[in-house]
Amino acid sequence: MIAGIKVEKEIIRDLEWLDIELYVRGQHSYWASLRVEPALISQIKEAQKEDSEIWTIVENLAEQTEFRLDEDDVLWQGTRLCVPNDASLREALLTKAHSSPFSVHSGSTKMYQDLKQHFWWSGMKRDVATFVSRC
Repeated sequence: MIAGIKVEKEIIRDLEWLDIELYVRGQHSYWASLRVEPALISQIKEAQKEDSEIWTIVENLAEQTEFRLDEDDVLWQGTRLCVPNDASLREALLTKAHSSPFSVHSGSTKMYQDLKQHFWWSGMKRDVATFVSRC
């Protein structure tokens, strides 16, 4: 029960999977809006600032239309978040995608297609195939 609202177990599990914490103070509070962002996504966005490959793309934005910067200076390839060349971040993302309750050991092609909807990095297809072959 959160602030007088019954929360289903599935919703709680999904919130925990996304590393979302909810704090409620007072009895008469309400949210006009709420922006929720998983910790891993925040880490990816922060790591973009230090990645030389990302900066090379940013420096050449005027020469192409495939990539864009949003209002927070986060790099996107179309609607896909660009993941820096950081092995630990990529491994964490692959692990999350592979262990999702929705993935059910679907194989590298399905996992790649799922990740490709939201993320981009150079060599992603190869990295997904390598990751899946290890499990």
